[in-house]
Amino acid sequence: MSAQNLVPLPEDEYIILTGATEFDPQALLAAVGPLGFEPHIGSRSALAEWELKRLVRVKGVSYVWRLVELEEAVLPQSHDLPGIVAPLTNMISRLAPTQDFVIVDRYLLPKKKPTDYLNTLVSLLGPMSQTVSQITLVTGKDHDAQLLTDLVAQLSPPGSKCQIAHRTSEAFHDRFWIADRQRGLFIGTSLNGIGARYALADYLDDNDVHEIVDALISEGVLGGPRFVVAETKRDVTKPPQ
Repeated sequence: MSAQNLVPLPEDEYIILTGATEFDPQALLAAVGPLGFEPHIGSRSALAEWELKRLVRVKGVSYVWRLVELEEAVLPQSHDLPGIVAPLTNMISRLAPTQDFVIVDRYLLPKKKPTDYLNTLVSLLGPMSQTVSQITLVTGKDHDAQLLTDLVAQLSPPGSKCQIAHRTSEAFHDRFWIADRQRGLFIGTSLNGIGARYALADYLDDNDVHEIVDALISEGVLGGPRFVVAETKRDVTKPPQ
């Protein structure tokens, strides 16, 4: 190979071979060895771990942290409720509930509420009621029974596959929205207070979700074990997309 055909390979770039589902290691070595390469076989996670260690060594820890894509949202102080609810709608859609959705919010069904509060609840929960079999609302004992009746009528009309369950508990201070008992959100304000002050909405760690679900089961608010959503099987001979 002439020098003019050589292409530089920076330290942070890799050559990845794709296509074959099986290969002869000796044939691969014979093919790339004369080009100056030494092939190594490992998992994607091992490559990611190696690269992170290299970046920490070369660039520093702060550089790695700046690579993280933050997924929380700041809900501003505003009277534009549709605009504030939009990030929550997007975050809920990313949770992708398919079986069950649980909202733990002591003040979700308040007796004192904004004028359009029922419509706000329906705008958030309506799409979900088309995909899950049950929505469980965990509120405080002091709640608006008529608001609950109106909400059930909107989300679970006759013939609907989605059932609305209401439970009360005083054991939970914070607000949690949990999909399939596996994935969840923390919302820094009750929904009836959204827009009154700045608040944070963020995804929960999976371990935290499991602890919250276990606590709900222990309190008798939820029945049965946590849902276990089966992983989709794939052909291990084909690389994931």
